[in-house]
Amino acid sequence: MRSTQSVIVAFRSGNNMSEENAKKIFEQYNRTSDIVRCPNGRAVTRKLLDSYARAAVNLYGIISREDFVDIFNKQNIDQTTDEEIYILLLPLVLKDGGYGFYKGYIVHYLFFDNFKYADYLLKHQADKPRYIPEKDEFLKYVIEDYADNDHWRNVRRFMWDAFGYSKNTSEGYEEVRSYITYGDGIRELGPILDSHHLVFDGEKQLQEFINLIMIAKNNTRIWENNGYTPSELHEIISKRNENIVKFPTLQRPRVGRNDPCPCGSGKKYKKCCAMVDDTKSAQLSSDECRLFYETWYGIMGFVNERMGVIKAKIKPEYPNAVNDMMVHKVREVLWKKPELIDEYINETELPQEKIDILKLWRTKHKKGMLFVLEYRPEYAVVLTSDEQGQDRLYGIKGISNSVANTLRRGLPAQIETVLLPFKGKIIYDSFISSMQIGFAEGAKAVFREMYDKAIKHGIITSLE
Repeated sequence: MRSTQSVIVAFRSGNNMSEENAKKIFEQYNRTSDIVRCPNGRAVTRKLLDSYARAAVNLYGIISREDFVDIFNKQNIDQTTDEEIYILLLPLVLKDGGYGFYKGYIVHYLFFDNFKYADYLLKHQADKPRYIPEKDEFLKYVIEDYADNDHWRNVRRFMWDAFGYSKNTSEGYEEVRSYITYGDGIRELGPILDSHHLVFDGEKQLQEFINLIMIAKNNTRIWENNGYTPSELHEIISKRNENIVKFPTLQRPRVGRNDPCPCGSGKKYKKCCAMVDDTKSAQLSSDECRLFYETWYGIMGFVNERMGVIKAKIKPEYPNAVNDMMVHKVREVLWKKPELIDEYINETELPQEKIDILKLWRTKHKKGMLFVLEYRPEYAVVLTSDEQGQDRLYGIKGISNSVANTLRRGLPAQIETVLLPFKGKIIYDSFISSMQIGFAEGAKAVFREMYDKAIKHGIITSLE
């Protein structure tokens, strides 16, 4: 679904609206008789409340007066109430029109032409936590276009390098940023660039551009996310164990053989992933699965003892008593300091089979973003770059389940994981983060072109 901000962006005509329109909107949801002079001694408070209101609507789009008061009171010695903010800010609403009162909420001026979009936004914010920065950072959002990351600067710099510094490039950048930030895909990227006569040299340059675009979008604060970036919200959800999937505890829903395949291919299950499930050829054998987890939990236990990540003790056994979220914290430390594998091997008595596996993990692991493009009976086919920056296809096996059965998502799917060599195969380190990003037909066409080019080099099935 299209973002609220993209739906209403056409209504935007500057931070101030005409006096006639402001009066019309004001009288629809407020009573003129409620306007009173600022009470004695509250002028300074009103000025600060005005700044908070502007920052809040720029960051969230809409916020309940109750939540607004709560944020203000927690960040300031001077306290206020729901009734007082209405009295103090009402005259400023009519005078400026940068924000307004709507029912029990403070809303951004973009909603003034149609408040049904405010109701839509509330519905999509309802089940999400709210991002609340410290006071100094919060008030920086008084500036409407304030951004607390450099990712869009990287996109702009890339476009300058690719197309040169010109009016076409600058205008193209602004349109691309607006579309990607508030849109629901990348299908219009081509037409937008074409309209500004911006043409990339080749697929490699285009892929780099799309990667920068996705990074920027994933780190942009979104109204529907209550101010969180997609990446931040994804991490929060992951900590709730909703997006990070641990294969031994995966609950597989029942699927009839004539039902639509849960992978999203549109085929019947029996003609799609059933072939993978029946043969179990897209995952490790039970013996290999046990060997992997015993080796994996062994290094996890060592890293935890050495670095003091969690209080629990991780034993080299499968299944393991330590929950997935805690193990994930240790896993993050390992891939920041993979040299810990060397220390583990040197300080621990291990069978040669596990030493050989760990040495390859130390030197051949591959961490990053990948795109799952195809499910085959023997593995999932993912697209990523090799050490030379060339697009290559990799055949990835599951551990105790296939990738198709784990993700159960339509393709292409964007994931983040760490690829590992294991007994002549490619697997991953038991954790997959599935990025909730959909791809429209334009993006799918780009992936098909990249696939057709990369398949000429075959599918890589070993990192060794």
